[in-house]
Amino acid sequence: MSNAVRVLVVGAALTLAACAALQQQKSQPVRTDQGDFKNLKVLPQNITHDELVTTMRGFTSALGVRCNGCHAAMAGQENKLDFASDAKDEKRTARTMILMTRNINTNFIPKVEREAGEMAQQVNCWTCHRGHKHPEVTPPPPAPEPRPGA
Repeated sequence: MSNAVRVLVVGAALTLAACAALQQQKSQPVRTDQGDFKNLKVLPQNITHDELVTTMRGFTSALGVRCNGCHAAMAGQENKLDFASDAKDEKRTARTMILMTRNINTNFIPKVEREAGEMAQQVNCWTCHRGHKHPEVTPPPPAPEPRPGA
């Protein structure tokens, strides 16, 4: 058997295996876990497990932090997090920031869309944080010097 045929056979086998794995993953039901989450104050009470994990991953990516950036460790168990705890100020700040972006997207972005006549983007954590715990603020350029005689 030539090398080209071997490569083709191996490629086809890998493709079939990937398709089978994808199909199996799609056939699994979405984890709802509704009612199992405690202390949700700004996220929907009926959020699914998958939606919550996706949301949290978005936060960690946008802020360049890990879960312990907002969530406190369980007493006596530094490697386990107490997701319901409000012990860390960062969690309270995160809730405020979620409400702020929700307010901007609900009450201000639609006004920009009407004025500009085109679709405006929604704001999210990445808009300001760009992978940093604290937004990096670039100062505006200096005002131009007045021209003589103007």
